[in-house]
Amino acid sequence: MMYRVDVLDVSASAGPGSFNVSDVVDVIHSIEYDNTHASTLFGGRPASSVRMINVRGDSMSGTIEPGDLIFVDISIHNFDGDGIYVFGFDEKIHVKRLQMVPDKILVLSDNVNYKEWCIDKSNESRFYVYGKVMISQSQAFKRHG
Repeated sequence: MMYRVDVLDVSASAGPGSFNVSDVVDVIHSIEYDNTHASTLFGGRPASSVRMINVRGDSMSGTIEPGDLIFVDISIHNFDGDGIYVFGFDEKIHVKRLQMVPDKILVLSDNVNYKEWCIDKSNESRFYVYGKVMISQSQAFKRHG
């Protein structure tokens, strides 16, 4: 039996946010791993709680590059400690670093060209966590002939 990770049919923006539109090439629907390898990669999480998402935008450059695939634990729907999350804000989907400080959550980009912003009591109704990023995989192509 294989551990199958399906592609979630959304694109998360590391930038200004994106609407729920897929950027993933249609021929890739899932990736299968043997159970031992999957256990190491995903920390024993069940396949039903892990999805892949294609990232657009450069606000997380240095950590996650445009076009990278991210593996997201979709069982997490609330802030679960500092880390990188896929979340919705005003109907746009983002991938950003979230950090808790007193009375608010900072939304941080790893690319210094982007400014931080925050989620607090005044706008928390516009915020929804889709999952927490566990792993990213580069999609850089290198030509060899």
